[in-house]
Amino acid sequence: MDFVKGRLVRSRAGRDSGRTLAVLAVEGQMLLLADGKLRTLARPKRKKRRHVAPTATVLENALLESDQLLSGAIAAYDAAHPL
Repeated sequence: MDFVKGRLVRSRAGRDSGRTLAVLAVEGQMLLLADGKLRTLARPKRKKRRHVAPTATVLENALLESDQLLSGAIAAYDAAHPL
């Protein structure tokens, strides 16, 4: 599965293990991720591809414009797809 802008991923390693994050950009083997709460759009987290599990859900670009919209979309996904 390709890592594209807007794809939701679940962290498999680190302090954020189990959290759902959105891909903002792909830089080689690194991903820039944000969730709108702990990791904002202005300060995304850099994480290796192998440390996340991609989901089938890709968010629209409109939901990636603000932290509030992004965190709401992730909360809705987590409610529909619990761990």
